[in-house]
Amino acid sequence: MTKPYFLIGLAALTLGLAATDLTSAQAATWHSGTPKALRHTWFYNGRGNNKAYITYSKTKSTGNLFGLDATSKRYYRLPGYGLKKLRYQALGHGVYRLSGVQYSPKGSRVQFDGQRMTYKIKLQKKHIHFYKGYANYGRKTTFPTMKTPAIF
Repeated sequence: MTKPYFLIGLAALTLGLAATDLTSAQAATWHSGTPKALRHTWFYNGRGNNKAYITYSKTKSTGNLFGLDATSKRYYRLPGYGLKKLRYQALGHGVYRLSGVQYSPKGSRVQFDGQRMTYKIKLQKKHIHFYKGYANYGRKTTFPTMKTPAIF
């Protein structure tokens, strides 16, 4: 008489464990590349000479500060560094976690070159918000820009 109750209890326990295993499968997964809506050049319109840019392509990000050309009073992009082999995780409501390997342009070296870096952003139509560092980047600059000047 106790054997049927034991088997019923064992079946209920097995079903309960299987159901909890199914719910954990809904966790956010990592995708290679960047979200399509993020692939663009974004600008930080800071005060004074505190202006920056970041460009996202399918597999990498490149960014740096702007330099000021004294003769023309226009800003130009300094050589960029960033992350390659990007992957992302969608956290919901336009929030993404990005991760990639840090790289620098030829001839220069950043402090954590070759190490994996992970950060979180919130993507909206007209701007992105970084949870660390420079806060908001927009799609347009509010300052005059030019191509990088030729060095004599």
